Amino acid sequence: MARSLGNRNRTDMKRRDEENTIRFTNLLEDAIESDLRELIAPFGQVSRVHVGIDRKTELCRGFGFLNFVKKEDAERAVLKLNGYGYDSLILRVE
Repeated sequence: MARSLGNRNRTDMKRRDEENTIRFTNLLEDAIESDLRELIAPFGQVSRVHVGIDRKTELCRGFGFLNFVKKEDAERAVLKLNGYGYDSLILRVE
């Protein structure tokens, strides 16, 4: 019985984590994690930042993910940053 509760808790945590995750696309090749952290700093506390990096070129592949601690902060960031002009590009945030 305890085992199924553990699985349910992990599933709930994963779902909560996914709800707090936003995806950035249309990032410049030279974008790094600290760029995204700086951009989203006004919206709330972030638990994880990941920028997709090409293994061969070591440049950004144009996307990144951020996990906010609070779902409300993630929602607010999406509303404000989707379509935002950043580094000569228009961000797409979902």
